[in-house]
Amino acid sequence: MTSMKKILQKFGKLFMPYALCLMPYTTFASVDSALVQKAETYLNGITGLSGDFTQTANGKKESGKFSMLRPGRVRLDYNKAPIQLISDGKDLYFFDKSLDQITTVPLSSTPAGILVRKNINLRNADIVVTETNTDANTFSLKMHMKDSPGLGSMAVIFDTNPVLLRAWTVIDATGATTEVSFSNLKTKTDFGKNFFQIQRHKTAATSGGDSFYE
Repeated sequence: MTSMKKILQKFGKLFMPYALCLMPYTTFASVDSALVQKAETYLNGITGLSGDFTQTANGKKESGKFSMLRPGRVRLDYNKAPIQLISDGKDLYFFDKSLDQITTVPLSSTPAGILVRKNINLRNADIVVTETNTDANTFSLKMHMKDSPGLGSMAVIFDTNPVLLRAWTVIDATGATTEVSFSNLKTKTDFGKNFFQIQRHKTAATSGGDSFYE
């Protein structure tokens, strides 16, 4: 296995195509349209966010800084790993600083891609919400792509009052779970001109973007 494949296994799962997602709520699947509308309104109202994230996968935790600017731009800087994940609005780049190597995947094939589209439609587009859950302080949506239900799903958790992105959970095709929680999220739009870009060196794979982020 190449070094880049190992990196993608360890750090890329939160951005990899969806797989069956399990949440610690009731097992009776139902969809509350009011919760779907609440999530959609909140997500479409976001311009930019900045804060901290903690990623838990394979029993290990990694933390770092999270930045997002809609449409299409995301950046994760890991505190203790020479890895950067950046979307420039078209593709998502996995940058291994130690190897000076970049691998790209289509942003539309990732969980993050849903959250940073220009127009987020959780009811009548290519996204299907299959379950909603709520407790005293949070609510969650479980969803999958309409044309590819076999690929599985992801779940996004929000604080209820005020509505705020709290976490997402993905389980990949092998059954491995990746949980990402957010903290200290604040509105931010004044990112530097090239903040969501990286200088290309060795590119292992490339793929074009799509119209969801234009």
